[in-house]
Amino acid sequence: MTDKKVIIPAAKIVPEELQKLGKLPGIIYPVNQKITFDYLYEEYKEYCSSMDIICFEKADKVQRRLKNYLGEKVNIKLLPELRDLGHTIYFALKDVVDTVVINFADTIVLDNVAEIEGDAFFCQEDYMSDTWTYFDEKDGRIVRIYDKEPVKEEIRKKLFVGVFQFTDTACFRKCLENAFKQDSLQISTFYYALQEYSKMHPMQSILTNNWFDIGHEDKYYNSKLEVRAREFNHITIDKNRGILKKTSDDKDKFIGEIKWYLKLPADVEYVRPRIFDYSTSYVNPYVSMEYYAYHTVHELFLYGDLILQQWIDIFNRIRFVCDDFKRYTVQDANIRQALEEMYLTKTLQRFEKMKKDERFLAFFESPITVNGKKYQPLEKIIVALETAIPEMLYDVDTFNIIHGDLCFANIMVDSNFSFIKVIDPRGKFGTYDIYGDFRYELAKLFHSVDGKYDFIIKDLFDLDYNIETSCINYRIQDRKREFNLYKVFLDTFAAEIGNDLRKVELIEALLFLSMIPLHGESIRHQMVMLGTGLEILNRVVNIQVEGEE
Repeated sequence: MTDKKVIIPAAKIVPEELQKLGKLPGIIYPVNQKITFDYLYEEYKEYCSSMDIICFEKADKVQRRLKNYLGEKVNIKLLPELRDLGHTIYFALKDVVDTVVINFADTIVLDNVAEIEGDAFFCQEDYMSDTWTYFDEKDGRIVRIYDKEPVKEEIRKKLFVGVFQFTDTACFRKCLENAFKQDSLQISTFYYALQEYSKMHPMQSILTNNWFDIGHEDKYYNSKLEVRAREFNHITIDKNRGILKKTSDDKDKFIGEIKWYLKLPADVEYVRPRIFDYSTSYVNPYVSMEYYAYHTVHELFLYGDLILQQWIDIFNRIRFVCDDFKRYTVQDANIRQALEEMYLTKTLQRFEKMKKDERFLAFFESPITVNGKKYQPLEKIIVALETAIPEMLYDVDTFNIIHGDLCFANIMVDSNFSFIKVIDPRGKFGTYDIYGDFRYELAKLFHSVDGKYDFIIKDLFDLDYNIETSCINYRIQDRKREFNLYKVFLDTFAAEIGNDLRKVELIEALLFLSMIPLHGESIRHQMVMLGTGLEILNRVVNIQVEGEE
């Protein structure tokens, strides 16, 4: 089963109604914190000899986004000219002799596609419309095709979902050649060839209910709903009612999260999903809330191709919420203790955890080189932080409402970028529940837009490191934009940041350094987090080795 070749025709960008996120080919369109290709790669990687992605429009974006995949198994092939789907597939089939799977770039089928034997294709049954291509079949032969035809009456028929398997590739190429010779075809050349092929090689039509289509707006938002339901262990979604139910193994944190939702003052509740039911019982805490199939800012940041004004709109929505939260404040004697607990005590505890990992011992004892600059060992950095944190961060006597984990993954934006919803709040800042240091809120945003946390956790970076010599070289694979997104963020939040930029950067650096022991699943993530944390910290506290530039 491992000798199948997979071809993914991805020559065109998504239709206009899905271009709010940019003019992107379907293969790199965002779906639930991933891109379409992530799902296809998981589906086929164990079963295929190679995967060829056929590109034309915006091919450079596909090459950049799939950089980490390219190699022996995954190839990008550039079409010499853009014609119809049949010509794209004909180009892809040149020199192919193995069994071939053709999976449209905007189609995800979660039905063990790669294990299917023989000539086959996936289908679904639905009322006919002019959106899809339907067919009639008899004994494995396709006898008629209805290719996006106008519908006069309500009839249910089977429709192609976009995944096909051919065992006789040479025969299918000949069928395509015959299709190209036909004058005034009523259907696409690909489907004409499919019909001809089925006369010689009867094909099994396999019904699927696990089909997600990224190329049509209605099906796309439905696919976001479906795929997300599979993605997280403790989330179930009632699709008909639009209700999400969440439970969690980390009960303390989860109960704090539920209480944050419930304790928000009525006039700022607009920022959270509506709560329908909940329990804060330690036995079985849960929350049922309104489900939104919106993009997170994390998805837009990594996979979207937004214009300047769209980013300004998003940042302004976030800023409005932050400013609205600032209307509610608290002042008491416990603030200093909460600041110490969150900034100093937590950081020192996390460093102690790192010390127990022998891979990090050298970093505590020897100078650390990051992208050519030499920084003090972590033991000396700890001493510097024990001075810098109290000096710079204990000067706040008022807390206001904060989300507490306002990173891009926890901010959802509606499709018109006109309002946001926040999810997964921290629910605790020291002994406080909904209140905390506003600079911490800013630092969480900074660690996405400045520190590129989102790229790190998705492995979108190049890295070379040597533990023995305490050397880290890394580069984040951010795209080239026509504008500096970090500067746009600073300009939008100028009033909120005020004179506190260095203090916010210090907190941002602490976020990166203190998260390292929590990411033991990937030494690569940990190395980039360490490098990023030290580079940001050095803007605030001089931690470079003397005499080094």
